[in-house]
Amino acid sequence: MMGYEYANYVNRYLESQGYPVRSIAKIDSNPEKSKHLETATTKLFEQEVDFCNLRTEIYEEGSRIPSQITFGTPEEDAYRRDITINSLFYNVNTDEVEDFTNQGIPDLIQGLIRTPLAPFETFRDDPLRVIRCIRFSSRFNFQMVPELIEAAKHPDIKSALIHKISRERIGIEFEKMITGPYPLLSLVLIQQLELYRIIMTPPAVIKSGTIAPDSVAVNAVGVVSWLIEHQHIQITADEKRSLVLSASVLPYYGVVSSTPKKVLPAVQLVMRDAIKSSNVDVSTVSTIFKGIEQLRPMAERNLSQEGVKRSELGMLIRELGNLWKLAIKMTMVKEILDTFPLDWTRPQEKDVGESIILKYNRLIDLAIEYGITDCYTWKHMVDGKRAAQLIGEKPGPIVTQLLKVQMTWQLEHPHGTKEECEKAIQTYWANK
Repeated sequence: MMGYEYANYVNRYLESQGYPVRSIAKIDSNPEKSKHLETATTKLFEQEVDFCNLRTEIYEEGSRIPSQITFGTPEEDAYRRDITINSLFYNVNTDEVEDFTNQGIPDLIQGLIRTPLAPFETFRDDPLRVIRCIRFSSRFNFQMVPELIEAAKHPDIKSALIHKISRERIGIEFEKMITGPYPLLSLVLIQQLELYRIIMTPPAVIKSGTIAPDSVAVNAVGVVSWLIEHQHIQITADEKRSLVLSASVLPYYGVVSSTPKKVLPAVQLVMRDAIKSSNVDVSTVSTIFKGIEQLRPMAERNLSQEGVKRSELGMLIRELGNLWKLAIKMTMVKEILDTFPLDWTRPQEKDVGESIILKYNRLIDLAIEYGITDCYTWKHMVDGKRAAQLIGEKPGPIVTQLLKVQMTWQLEHPHGTKEECEKAIQTYWANK
């Protein structure tokens, strides 16, 4: 019996007992992409559960794709698993955990990530297992055994990872890494296994800028982790994910690429094509990166006698939208990284970079003091059509310029009236 059929029997039983059931998703096998087994997935009592039959695989010599998949014994199935701690079975009849490889329980106790079979053979059969080993190692803070690390670095395994595994599957695994308990360890292992450029594949065309070393991503995530650990920044789980994601692709900051149709930041192509990020994530990271260039000198000027005007900070907040605080925090991360070339994968003193942290927190405080933290939601006192009428022009491209001038005036005159705003527009145009 296959997993999908069995899952339906489970649902029927639950319904007969009066329990709520969820729909069952069927994931078909796709041997060309190393997905060798049909799997059904659903939720039981709010827990995600996969259903698939026990199996064994038969390979022909010289082939990486199984020529035959047959029903197998629990022991045969256990040895086909990615890692030993995932090969453990729970026997519902005897109420016991069964370890057919005789390595799963010892590795669980010792905190080791090991493949049941020789790692090269395991990774050759399904290269995605390399990425999964990284994810489980970082999820549980376990250590990979040396022979696994050596096999993962093999050129044949890297080639198979590039050519056999879909980018969607790599993206899914990476998402689980950055939202797990130890995202820094994930980046450390990715670098250690020399996989950063395989996961974050560079665009084919680089028009300007230089891709920074992989270590920049690792250390950037390290700085984010350090800031959170020492409570230098207060963020939600979603904000943490956005910061870690931004830090993970920081080597592409300032790099410009192109497609046949347009020139655009390289980070957009990396996220879109290499890890198949959502449009929301691509937009989020692009906005944060765009803010770094303007926020860094602004934070510095805020400490000088010149200061930062209400309208200047407000217009930048409007440009960055609800990501303005995250952009400030990411700019803080980058300046700490640039100023203190330390190994940020190791613990650092709490007061490192204290003046930098204070500088950017002052910029946030300034926005609060000015009362412009939500100015990206403000509406214009005078609409575009009326603004064009005031200067005797027809609505058109000029409207964008007039609305920008108008919002700058509104920020500089928080108690200004509509009539005063209209007069300011006319004065601007007369003196233009």
